Amino acid sequence: MIIHSYLTDGFYGWAELFVKSFRFHHGNDYKIFLTTRNLNKKQIENLESFPNIHISNEKLNIRDIANRAKMNVEDILKLKHKIENDAVTEKSFIWKQAISVEDRYKRSIIEVMYAFPQEDYLVHFDIDMYFRDNLFDLFKTIKDNDITIKFRLNSKINRKVMGGLIGFKISEKTIRFMKKWINYIDEKPLHKKPIGYGQTSFYLAYLFMKNELSWGNVKSKYISPRFLETDVIWSGNTKDGKEKNLIKCYEDFESRRKMKCL
Repeated sequence: MIIHSYLTDGFYGWAELFVKSFRFHHGNDYKIFLTTRNLNKKQIENLESFPNIHISNEKLNIRDIANRAKMNVEDILKLKHKIENDAVTEKSFIWKQAISVEDRYKRSIIEVMYAFPQEDYLVHFDIDMYFRDNLFDLFKTIKDNDITIKFRLNSKINRKVMGGLIGFKISEKTIRFMKKWINYIDEKPLHKKPIGYGQTSFYLAYLFMKNELSWGNVKSKYISPRFLETDVIWSGNTKDGKEKNLIKCYEDFESRRKMKCL
């Protein structure tokens, strides 16, 4: 099983917590693969100092993103900083569409599947996730299905699934699903992608292949933005902003580490 996430340089602090907290509860046996953008040499070396970590780093073409968003470079960089340090808003979401949808969902997941065909499962997480306990129950659900995600089918179309945590059995069938998902992602150019289009496009692919695959449902405690004591994972994507949430998660992590040492 591969633990996979994606990050740009502004999320580096979250990447450290992601790896530290996952290793704290699961040891070093699980392979962690991080698809990264714009990390510097020191940041890569620091992450690679953890055992069983694989990193694929590339430099973002900011000018190309700006052109596709029909914006100037200065404004697109402001949105980058906003997304990496604060919450997603209707004014800043186009950067999230460029990174999370057109690079992360479209490219990184299937690239890791192709790179490790000998592996059986891939679990993809948002990088701004903090692990407060082990995920063995979640992993069992993922191993019992072809694809596992948090369904909210009574919600509007861009909220029918939550794209922050997705489990895949690595197989020809899930590769076909990924290609269908990518086709839907490509149906709209960047500057016309509406907010939540990553989740919308996943749901459309789900409808197309619903009867060909088995589907697992992620329990709310594994993808919670509420910071409840009963939650196994805390998600940093809340209105409080990434910086405040990272501090709060680190405080909880240090508290748990101290308790374990007593």
